[in-house]
Amino acid sequence: MRKSDLLSNHTPYEASLTRYRLFMEKAFTAQRVIRTATEKKDLAESVLLRLCANWEKFVDEHLVDCVNCDHSKLSEYLGVSVPRHPPKHLCEALIFGGGYKDFRSFGDLKGFSRKILPKDSNPFLAISKSRGKRIDEAYKIRNYLAHYSSAAKRALKYMYKKEYDINRFVEPGRFLFAYDGRRMWRYFDTFEGASTDMKDWITT
Repeated sequence: MRKSDLLSNHTPYEASLTRYRLFMEKAFTAQRVIRTATEKKDLAESVLLRLCANWEKFVDEHLVDCVNCDHSKLSEYLGVSVPRHPPKHLCEALIFGGGYKDFRSFGDLKGFSRKILPKDSNPFLAISKSRGKRIDEAYKIRNYLAHYSSAAKRALKYMYKKEYDINRFVEPGRFLFAYDGRRMWRYFDTFEGASTDMKDWITT
């Protein structure tokens, strides 16, 4: 049975990032349909949610494909016998158990990948520490936007102070929109860079 092509996931994932980046570039300069700063801030928040959702989809698909290529560590981790050439749907069931795996941080994702993938079959380990840190930042924003809970707000406020020396709570759209969207573009660069790190590992 043919094994998964690990590079194939990167093409649609990076295409989605490019599409949203071009969309945001148009939005930042728009003067007609999206005219006000408030509208642009709302849009920036919506796009950040989509960046995180596309990253999650990419991660899930990539974990499945990596196990499809080398399931030795997963078999050991679960303590079960896995067919020599497991189909992708079986790999998915073994990893996620028919449910959803919520990675609370990039470190959580790396830790889980180490449990189910051998080191020499694990492209997630190639993602730089600095990019992992920025992904965690994006997820603190995402968690607040998804729930508006007091706990998510506290976590975001702490991130603002620790990483940006901002001592008050700032709504995410305003934070992302500041300095001509510099922070928004940095998150785009982070997610694209993580994909590049993984591709470089695969092709070397």
